[in-house]
Amino acid sequence: MANQTLTTRRITGLAGLAVAVVFGAGNALWAFDQPDAGAPAREVVAFYTDASARIVAGASLSLVAIAVFVLFASGLRAILREHEEGDVLATTAFGGALVMVAAGLGAETINMVGALRADDGHLTKELGQAVFEISYVLGYNAAGVGIGILLLATAAVALRARALLPRWLALLLLVVGLVCLTPLSHFLLGPAVLLLAVLSAWFLRAPAPADESCLYNRT
Repeated sequence: MANQTLTTRRITGLAGLAVAVVFGAGNALWAFDQPDAGAPAREVVAFYTDASARIVAGASLSLVAIAVFVLFASGLRAILREHEEGDVLATTAFGGALVMVAAGLGAETINMVGALRADDGHLTKELGQAVFEISYVLGYNAAGVGIGILLLATAAVALRARALLPRWLALLLLVVGLVCLTPLSHFLLGPAVLLLAVLSAWFLRAPAPADESCLYNRT
């Protein structure tokens, strides 16, 4: 049981770090040039035209990161179940991850459409504005809801089972999770990636015997 728990933590931690690195690298290729929400259509078309190759490359990396995130979410669910009597919160966290995955897939693929149409010279102002606004809302607001659910459920388990995470990290998850459920989620994409890296690094540490004694027995 202890070896299985340690293996799950390591796989989950490595997957989470991989997601943070790959997703961060993919977004760094183009996100700094992205216009603000509500930007004029001419500015949006210029963005897709100038950064089309970088957007396609970055979105492709992000799709890989999303696929690996499913592995992280599955591992997180298993870890939470070991610290929870029942699996309601663990399943809730996994459900939040699936919401984020769905929103992320939509945002990245729709954003890629804008870049591909700009690359072949068929991006109109109307299409550019539509794909930009839809991908923007999916990538920030909709994905933020999923992230918020995942973080809040994880924080709830961690605050009850103190062997899971240090209290400061559990409280940080709680605060960021609450903010992610608001329109302010737009400002938390970068911090959320960093928080994922911190959480994953914590899972990579070997659990002490005191941690293992707090686990619920599963039969």
